[in-house]
Amino acid sequence: MTKHRMADCDVIILCGGLGTRLKSVLSDRPKPMADIHGRPFVSLIVDQFRRHGARRFIFSTGHYGEIIEEWFLRHGQGYETIFVRDPSPLGTGGALAAAMRVARSSLLWVLNGDSLCELDPERLLRFHLRKRALATMAVTEADSRQDTGAVGLGEGDRVLSMVEKPSARTTRYQNAGIYLFDRSVSAHLPQRPSWSLEQELLPELVAQQLYGFVTAGPLYDIGTPERLEHFRETWRDVGSYFPASERQGYKTVAT
Repeated sequence: MTKHRMADCDVIILCGGLGTRLKSVLSDRPKPMADIHGRPFVSLIVDQFRRHGARRFIFSTGHYGEIIEEWFLRHGQGYETIFVRDPSPLGTGGALAAAMRVARSSLLWVLNGDSLCELDPERLLRFHLRKRALATMAVTEADSRQDTGAVGLGEGDRVLSMVEKPSARTTRYQNAGIYLFDRSVSAHLPQRPSWSLEQELLPELVAQQLYGFVTAGPLYDIGTPERLEHFRETWRDVGSYFPASERQGYKTVAT
């Protein structure tokens, strides 16, 4: 089994959504930049992965993407950041494909910039390597949310089905929006600019080596005003802040 460390894996964070459901409370910045006790939501995601050794982050940005770039230029340190600006909405899949062009690692983390799940990335990495997976997705127990992907697991944690936002819930698990891909997954990407990771790539990978990593950690998302407020009330890990500093390793790529 090939050895990989968290530091060996690029982390792609998808931050290009328009956040239309949050317009009433968040009209001047992208959704991942929603304020959480004085810092942006997406910085909590970065902090979580940094604690486990990640050192290179690729932000796929779009609407108001310069706000994300400016914040990390002022506050980020100790890791490399690259920003890939999408000239127009590309969907989660198109954004992933554009970000992969600047990725260097053979294993790639892919994270949603508007959700956070309290899991141990190192455990997921070991699971992925042990399974010799093409792709691994984190899943949690399904709850009352109707706008997550429904995931069916079989023997050995193989993903048997993946349906994005189904009209009826018939599976035990839901997609937590955290993925680990082998770079060879690029052979399965649709050859067009705009497409959906959840609706097109993941269902395609069900017939391949796609596994589900079950975690008991809670899944948070800030997709609606109510969920954003709930997260602000719930999240109290405010002791870790990035000191302001100018730094090296900042790059923006236009696509």
